[in-house]
Amino acid sequence: IRYLFVSIILLSIAGVVSLQAQTGELRHPFQGIRNLGMGNAGIALSFDENALFYNPAGLASVDSIIASLPFLNEISDDAINISNEVSKLGSSKTSDAVALLMGKRVHYRNLTALNFLMPFGDWMTFGVAGGAETQFDIGVRNPVAIEIDFGNRFDEIYNLAFGMPVARGRWLVGAGIETVQRCDIPLKTHSIGTILANTELSTSVGSCNINTDLTRAQTFNFGFQRRFEAASALKMIWGMTANNVGGLKFKRSDNETNPADQNVEISTGLSWQPSWGPVRILNAIDLRDLTMKHADDTYCQSKKDTDCIWKRLHIGIELGFFPLDSGASTFAVRAGFNQGYFSYGFELNPFIFVRFLNIQFAVYKTETGDKIGERPDKRRVIQINFGI
Repeated sequence: IRYLFVSIILLSIAGVVSLQAQTGELRHPFQGIRNLGMGNAGIALSFDENALFYNPAGLASVDSIIASLPFLNEISDDAINISNEVSKLGSSKTSDAVALLMGKRVHYRNLTALNFLMPFGDWMTFGVAGGAETQFDIGVRNPVAIEIDFGNRFDEIYNLAFGMPVARGRWLVGAGIETVQRCDIPLKTHSIGTILANTELSTSVGSCNINTDLTRAQTFNFGFQRRFEAASALKMIWGMTANNVGGLKFKRSDNETNPADQNVEISTGLSWQPSWGPVRILNAIDLRDLTMKHADDTYCQSKKDTDCIWKRLHIGIELGFFPLDSGASTFAVRAGFNQGYFSYGFELNPFIFVRFLNIQFAVYKTETGDKIGERPDKRRVIQINFGI
């Protein structure tokens, strides 16, 4: 059994398979690492490639051509600790390996994408992004009769959007079309006996074949941002988005229930962005999924209590030194609160005057249970981004 668990962990680190997160997590693909360091806020603060997924209206604030090729890897603290301890097991008993993994959660996310943003002066900005993201989570519980929570997820996403100013720049509006091809095997509990009875791991827990198992869906995203002239020194902006307009409805077979359709998600945010010479301060606060209809959060769909509000609250700040353009600084530090948990991160552009190499890092926690405080998962994410 010990070697089985070690193999599963190695598979997760290698990114061979991917998995859906625990029930209750508000899963959004292509989450920006900058935003994650800032408590995952971005509805009124998106003026780079992340605007394609947070608020397309933010594209109107892009002031330079952006072409980027990011490589992102994310892993949970439990996965890091387990990988360190596995090497120490040696020829230990199976019970030692089970004790090591019991109650732990292994999470891994990998993202590779290609982004391109083209501003046409003050008139309009077009943006396009495409890439693939995998997720993997595994949990081990019940020391009496060992159970493994396991599932599978793979996303291939293409996003085309535009943003433009109207009313003399007081309003920014944006719209986009998003195509998703997804393989999503829901999280399911498996007994250790079931897994050992099959020679192939995929026979027990399922797998995603990107050539045959992807299911397609298409949806629309709309957003706006309002610049407040009365607070021009603070550069205050209010924004709102409506994602998955028309619903993200997958073309499944009659006997299939997954991937699950995603409902319309309405969110709002506020930001203020004062700057003093070489220093720029970005502040943001978001409240996501105002109608509480997120498909992965069945608890809040029915209860709608105050815990559900906190679960959707995101607050962040960034201090950027020697800004390169509206969306990057030579060096930046970030902090925030994601669902009530502290997050932090940094950005470094070592070539100083250009975006050729961009390095970003963030640490955050996210709720994977239904209510606030249930099963928080701490994750570390790093991204190497090549571009201009």
